[in-house]
Amino acid sequence: MQNRQRNKLDMYVLVRSFLLASVSTTDKWKAFAALFAAFTDYVTEIFSIAAQQEADHSGVTMTKQRQRDSLAKKMESISEKCRGYATVAEDLDFRKLITFMKGELHNMADAALITAAERLYTQVMPRLPDIADYNLGESDMAELLDFKNQFLAIYTKPEEAIVDTAKLTERLATLFGLCDALLEKMDAIVLAGRTLDPDFYDGYTRMRVLGQAASRTRALQIGVVDNESGLPVAKARVAYWFKSGSELQKSVKVSGAKGGISKNSLDAGEYLYEVSFEGYNTERGSFFVNDGLMTEVIVRLKK
Repeated sequence: MQNRQRNKLDMYVLVRSFLLASVSTTDKWKAFAALFAAFTDYVTEIFSIAAQQEADHSGVTMTKQRQRDSLAKKMESISEKCRGYATVAEDLDFRKLITFMKGELHNMADAALITAAERLYTQVMPRLPDIADYNLGESDMAELLDFKNQFLAIYTKPEEAIVDTAKLTERLATLFGLCDALLEKMDAIVLAGRTLDPDFYDGYTRMRVLGQAASRTRALQIGVVDNESGLPVAKARVAYWFKSGSELQKSVKVSGAKGGISKNSLDAGEYLYEVSFEGYNTERGSFFVNDGLMTEVIVRLKK
């Protein structure tokens, strides 16, 4: 919801509350009841859409991140066992195919990670009987496939949320237009009856004033906590960057006393992050930023 729309909604609520308390006056006008009923219904729908727009979409983002982490960790585990076999067997070609650089999987784009998982599965399965002595079995490969399929099923959902948000925004604009049209008609009725009840007229016009809404532009909030205690981790290094073609837009901050950082405006799209602090493992992942919505990410550091 835009600032001007929030501003209008505040006014709508004031008008609605005033009119609900002034039924003895408005009942005198036959046309007023139908107009006010429709106005009340539209305001209720505006609140419903606003709640959907403001709903925290980090639930999808965090679920996606957990599944991404599970897939990457499983791939690292399988790669490690295969390297043991390839080293002993002196199979350098196979070793090259199944080896990943440190942190490579966590920094891959979503589609690239899925492709790498499929390639790993294809390369390892024919050699599974030989690698069995290195504590790698069919259950591990089945789990890899399952993690890959789960991640594939969810990794496009943030983009789908953008489409849903666009539809809500369009409906919201329509509702504000309908409310304004109804108010104009109610204004005309109230004005016509001004001399009959000047106190009501004065009260109504005071509620119809459009005030100034506070600016709300926060786009991102990242919280850093200890995985075991859940307590915030202050002074952690938080880096995040946005892929824009071949270029990276990078930002580095230090978490505050409450373990958080925030950013008021960011371009919509997928971002990568890296959080590190002395005594903890470095955590990497990704999140989405959608226009008009705040993304919240909680990073749990493990010692």
